[in-house]
Amino acid sequence: MDLFEAMDTNRAMRRLKPDPVPRELLEKLVHAATRAPSAGNTQHWSFVVVTNREDMRFLADILQRRMGQFSREAESDAQERMMRAVRYLITHFHETPAVIFCCIRNAYPNAERPIRATMWSTIFPATQNLLLAARGLGLGAAMTTFQAGAEDEIKAHFGIPDDVYIGSTIPVGWPLGRFGPLGRKPIDEVLHWERWGGDA
Repeated sequence: MDLFEAMDTNRAMRRLKPDPVPRELLEKLVHAATRAPSAGNTQHWSFVVVTNREDMRFLADILQRRMGQFSREAESDAQERMMRAVRYLITHFHETPAVIFCCIRNAYPNAERPIRATMWSTIFPATQNLLLAARGLGLGAAMTTFQAGAEDEIKAHFGIPDDVYIGSTIPVGWPLGRFGPLGRKPIDEVLHWERWGGDA
């Protein structure tokens, strides 16, 4: 698949089939994630891949507790569609074939005086690589940060060290929906030439 086609059609897939995803494909996703740049080429990332059904029910219970956050009134049709998909993901999370926690150690330039921003500038490019690889393999995936409301509980359950943070939580599976064009602002609304507000 052409890279730009993958980027242009890489919808967040929150409706996933319960069918298992082969281990070798999950390993390919992590391989792609580790091709990303990192602060000082430190590569302080780690990836926890979860497929165990009991662990998935544990995560589903956490999401169910946060269901109220996704019951607010939508401000547009597009937002309503997104919120319906989020609610579907939460309701069916126990059926999700795999979840990947994209983790990062806060230790750049050193563990004694780390610069927190470098964690995110490292783990989010890796996450995007993973999402694009999923698209290339025909897998559905979605960027989520639902761990933020229960990170300590999740880290304790999966044995993630205290000095490691979960940057993103990616459900992965075969999509029930279809890939298609993304709804994004035109670049004329976000592109500035030479200086802020500059026009070509």
